[in-house]
Amino acid sequence: MAQRTGAERFLASPAKTASAGVALVLAVVALLLAGCGSGSSDPETASTAAGQASATDPAGGSPDSPSSPSGSKATPATKAAEQAAPTTPGAAGGGGKHGPHITPPKGPREPAPTPAEKANATVADRSLQSPAIPAGALPAPYTCDGTGSSPALRWAGVPAGTDELILYVMNAQPVAGRLFFDWAVAGLDPDSQSIEAGQLPKGAVVGTNSFGERGYSICPPAGSGETYIFALFALPRSLAPQKGFDPRPLREEILDVSRNVGLLTAAYARE
Repeated sequence: MAQRTGAERFLASPAKTASAGVALVLAVVALLLAGCGSGSSDPETASTAAGQASATDPAGGSPDSPSSPSGSKATPATKAAEQAAPTTPGAAGGGGKHGPHITPPKGPREPAPTPAEKANATVADRSLQSPAIPAGALPAPYTCDGTGSSPALRWAGVPAGTDELILYVMNAQPVAGRLFFDWAVAGLDPDSQSIEAGQLPKGAVVGTNSFGERGYSICPPAGSGETYIFALFALPRSLAPQKGFDPRPLREEILDVSRNVGLLTAAYARE
């Protein structure tokens, strides 16, 4: 199947419209996949995000923007926020409350991403879903509060020429500044389209997660919650990791070989 290009390749699925909360989570996911925990920065991802932010506010704090009565530079976004700010009947007399004043950004506008930066950005270009996670919440049976078995997963849109699929499950929030891996499975057949609940297909190679176990484990601390990222990478050549592999250095190899990934997020909170 041919890979999608352009806007179709970015995090929002063409078939569905993501909510603002999910879009925010996926934006964080893109940053995590690109560089968190590796000790290096990712200028491509940073530039892409900055370019998108500039496109949202074309004024960008430009000196050509008209001045507000207070003498500060007012952008169209500032005017809209001030006009929409609620006031009380006593506002004219100075006793009412006004909405928050939004300070316009200062400094030069960030440059838009170059074609090379767009080509190298980590993107979600395939569908990854789970019948066990229909609304973004991971049920207790798939955690340490239940049987601890892995959920069923379904995917589609694997690029032509893929030689191996590798699946990671990671905490969205790093632990001590490093990515926390809950599951790592390599050696998945590129022609496969699913994993059944609590099972692994023939040929799968399981790595050692951050709990020090070879297998799947979702278990946030009691009284807290986590958001988890399921990431399915498609590689044009096999990396052939050994059983019990360390997912951290392998992730660096994955990002060197391929930036094609399917993403799924799921949240779980323990009482």
